[in-house]
Amino acid sequence: MNSSDSDDLAEEFLTDDTQNFLTQGHDSQDVELVTLDNTDDSSNQGEVYELKFGKPLREQDRFLPIANIAKIMKKSIPEGGKIAKDARECVQECVSEFISFITSEASDRCFQEKRKTINGEDILYAMSTLGFDNYVEPLKLYLQKYREVIYYPNQENFTKERTIVK
Repeated sequence: MNSSDSDDLAEEFLTDDTQNFLTQGHDSQDVELVTLDNTDDSSNQGEVYELKFGKPLREQDRFLPIANIAKIMKKSIPEGGKIAKDARECVQECVSEFISFITSEASDRCFQEKRKTINGEDILYAMSTLGFDNYVEPLKLYLQKYREVIYYPNQENFTKERTIVK
């Protein structure tokens, strides 16, 4: 990013838990408080994106790629089975919204703890907080095994006990 690009970007600060955003340009006098009254599903995503980046959010940027969704869906139906376009699009929207929902809660936790990076524990905490408790334990095990493979790739059947803080 060159200096002219950084001049055009605005800084954004979350002021509290009520979804108020303080946007400030390069001029310290150019400050605007934006309140998002409608916290309904995906309609705000485009508004926040437009405030942050100055251009509207494209439809394809709001959702996960449809090809990836279709590939996952095809794995769970019989060979030769077909999935209607509207079914793929419905799942695409639902999955994308679910990920945004969980990530938003995890992001709130990071903000409260003054951290900038969301990690696996934050996602598990968010899922538990939002009532998806049935998924937390299996995902804890998956995260533990994933980390063992990533951090200790040459040690087969690594059994060091790790606890994941909730």
